[in-house]
Amino acid sequence: MSLVKYAGVSLIAMSASMGHAGGMEATALSAGFMFEDGSYGSASVQSQSPSVKAKTAAGASLTSGSLVGSVTSTNLKAKMDVLDNMSVGITYYRQAGIKLDYQTNWSAPLPLPPKTVMPKVDLDVSALAVLVKYDFNENFSALAGIKNGTASDATVLIPIVVAVNATATGKSALSYIAGAAYEIPELALRAELMYETKASYSLPTSFAAMGAIAGVTAGLAAAQTGTIDASTPDYINLYVQSGIAEDTLAYASARQASWKSSQVTFTHPEGNSTALGGAAADADKGTAYTLSDFADSTSYEIGLGRKFGNTWSSSIAYNWEGGSGATTSSLFTLSDGRQGLSVGAKYSLNDNTAISFGGNYTDFGKVTNTVTGAVLSGNTATTLGVNISHSF
Repeated sequence: MSLVKYAGVSLIAMSASMGHAGGMEATALSAGFMFEDGSYGSASVQSQSPSVKAKTAAGASLTSGSLVGSVTSTNLKAKMDVLDNMSVGITYYRQAGIKLDYQTNWSAPLPLPPKTVMPKVDLDVSALAVLVKYDFNENFSALAGIKNGTASDATVLIPIVVAVNATATGKSALSYIAGAAYEIPELALRAELMYETKASYSLPTSFAAMGAIAGVTAGLAAAQTGTIDASTPDYINLYVQSGIAEDTLAYASARQASWKSSQVTFTHPEGNSTALGGAAADADKGTAYTLSDFADSTSYEIGLGRKFGNTWSSSIAYNWEGGSGATTSSLFTLSDGRQGLSVGAKYSLNDNTAISFGGNYTDFGKVTNTVTGAVLSGNTATTLGVNISHSF
């Protein structure tokens, strides 16, 4: 039975960061390339275009554009055998991010908050992971690795609500990977379990001088330094595939992430009581103020792949993630779960080189913000990707 590979679906894994309470993951780590025969390399580009807008309960628009920005990212993978039963691989990808911009796109009339008090956040985390796979026999193998995540320079602008007008300097953090797999090659069966540890980033942050502004007891007389803290959580990923007919493969995955303990926070240099308009200037200096309201999440995908002749294969998959409730008080939570459909195709140029392309369409669940009264419904995202791979 022919092993039908992923045909583009893995290029376009959807991102919870586009507007769901379940964290800010952009691309999930996949170890599938470690199971390719011989030496292998691939490069892919994907472009993600969300449309996340808000309305009143009566249906009037509160936004002039998408609250979440478009993103284009590049993923690189390479793997080689170093022993008969050991291989080493490396992969680079955009792991997480927030592209949230109320200040440009919020057009709500008074008495709703004006755009000058609404948040703008631009944060990216890229990852470079090195994996080692050791085969005990043709059925059992173990995976281990180390991942270096890099948070880029970031901006957080929330000028009045929490008196934050900050620029953070990027830093890196290490995390670790462990896993195991069971295979029956003649059935194209593989069951893979992988665990990734948490990585924490404490970013030195310059808080701009703000002076006295409405709703704040005292502003900063001069720029000062604090921190913005963010993290990527522990992940548990289960992937299973099996041949179900000649040239036909079924697959499923589940990915659990502990986002509840991985919030985005800031520590204001003058103490957060001041930042929030409190009376005591330094009563809580050094105390972190939480900006996000992420919840633990589990995402799922089920799919089918089929090979057509010697050159073409294709796949279709349904993916979804549960929400954390139909209402929220956080401006960072823009949906109540999501569901999407991915399709992909792969064309083999020759025995060694192939090109894959695919797309995903995702619908975000309706959520109502109890602070602004905004209703976020009918929001979607479209992702397109292309990948070229070569075996040596």
